[in-house]
Amino acid sequence: MQMIAFGYLIVVILIALGLGILASTWDTLHQLPKLDQKALVALTQAALAFTGAIATAIFTTTIGRSNEYLRAQLNQSVAEATTRLNAELTRSVNASTEKLRAELTTSVNASTARLEAELTRSGDLFRAQLNERIPRRYAAYNTIWAALSQYFRAVQKFEAGIFDQDALRAAEKACDDASGQMLLVEQTDQEFFHDLWQELTRLHEIAEDKRDLPDGLRTLWRNEGRNLGVHYQTVRDAFTNRLLD
Repeated sequence: MQMIAFGYLIVVILIALGLGILASTWDTLHQLPKLDQKALVALTQAALAFTGAIATAIFTTTIGRSNEYLRAQLNQSVAEATTRLNAELTRSVNASTEKLRAELTTSVNASTARLEAELTRSGDLFRAQLNERIPRRYAAYNTIWAALSQYFRAVQKFEAGIFDQDALRAAEKACDDASGQMLLVEQTDQEFFHDLWQELTRLHEIAEDKRDLPDGLRTLWRNEGRNLGVHYQTVRDAFTNRLLD
């Protein structure tokens, strides 16, 4: 920077020197003879041209140096500004990243804890419901099977020619009451129950008409008893397998 200022100073001095020469020549030009005036003018022109050339060269060099200096200063300022901005951006990004990471960690931990609590509550509720449902399910199967067995034993008396009206009516009522437990058993087992119940009711109704006939009930049992026994055993096996699952 000092050399650039020195260059500008030299240019100013040379310009001042040229102006001094021009002024001095102008003062003495009218005092000389015509021939001497021409020589003085030529000498002055040469001095001014020399001084101007030197001043121009120095000025051009100084301008170049000044441009280089300004360019270097601009590059340095840009580099410093870029470095400062990069540092600020890095700090800002790191701070934002750390903040987001902390918030995300807190959110994930809270969500995980909440999910674990909900799973625990759901598991406890499911186990409580399961512990309550299993005994009720077993009780439902026992109830409907007891009703079917009661009805089967009442109908089985036909083999001995006995029509036990009270036992048959009680068995029919037991099956009707047991039908209220159907929601606790499997759909297939509901069908087993209703099919066997209908079969028993059908034989009961037929027996109503044959009970006063000689050997009517025994004949009915001989004709229907075997199939009824197979049906009864099929339902028993199905219920047993279901409870053992």
